[in-house]
Amino acid sequence: MHSPDSADGPREGRLQLRDGRTLAYAEWGDPAGRPVLGCHGSPSSRLERHVEDPGAYRRWGIRFVVPDRPGFGRSDPQPGRRVTDWPGDVVQLLDTLGIERTAVLSLSGGAAYALACAHAMPERVTAVGVLGGAPPPDVPWAWSDVLPGRLPQTVRAAVHRPSRATTALLRPVFAPLTVRPGLLPRYLQVRLNSADRRVLGRPAVRKAMAATFTEGLRQGAGALAEDRALLFRPWGFPLAEVTQHVHLWHGTQDWQVPVGLGRVLAAMLPRCTAHWYAGEGHFLVFDHAREVYGALAPGVGSRAP
Repeated sequence: MHSPDSADGPREGRLQLRDGRTLAYAEWGDPAGRPVLGCHGSPSSRLERHVEDPGAYRRWGIRFVVPDRPGFGRSDPQPGRRVTDWPGDVVQLLDTLGIERTAVLSLSGGAAYALACAHAMPERVTAVGVLGGAPPPDVPWAWSDVLPGRLPQTVRAAVHRPSRATTALLRPVFAPLTVRPGLLPRYLQVRLNSADRRVLGRPAVRKAMAATFTEGLRQGAGALAEDRALLFRPWGFPLAEVTQHVHLWHGTQDWQVPVGLGRVLAAMLPRCTAHWYAGEGHFLVFDHAREVYGALAPGVGSRAP
């Protein structure tokens, strides 16, 4: 099922997967453009985009496709899911949309899922982009060195529990976010550094973020708790086997995912070009979207701004 919207999107669609679950997705930009699959953050949804004006995708010749992960937005939950289950859903979506090859772009907590797609589909994923991503917990020294004392006791305890127990432990931690998710951008403005406050202070950015947070949490805190629980466990595949070129963008003043974690992730990837932005924060993509999409879909830089 697909419902057309404006030329700039989002064009909404739903797909019934082989196991009976519904997968919801949105498309932005040029339907005939260069495909880029988005792996949204956590919490977030298919409404996540990285430009203030969605018309930029059409002008750049980009077809940006973003599915809701299980339990987020309008996608059905998938009890007991793993990070490595996600590529199976993506394959069915790409086949339905007639997309043979695509770049993959992730923001924050979507990094594990983007890299899982690259690992599982080396013949279909052409390149990977990671915005403010962290490494898997297989290298615990990275987390303990970069985040000493910064993880709440509840979260630290959750890391050592099985995934389902972790989800149950984290659900009440994230439940308050579901009360008024549209206010999350304003909360982040107060909590994050000056660079992120400046970005989130722009009305178009704040509106876009409020919409994707609200939609992502429409089913409650369960999907978010599950997502975070999975990121605290081994992801199920070795990063050393990701053969595609990975571009990583990270602000040195990212207070959500400290740059030290980004440096560890970059070091673990065999083919990685890391872009470090001095003084910038977690949402730097809104100031650098043209560069980001140009790296994943060469030729974007030659299109109209």
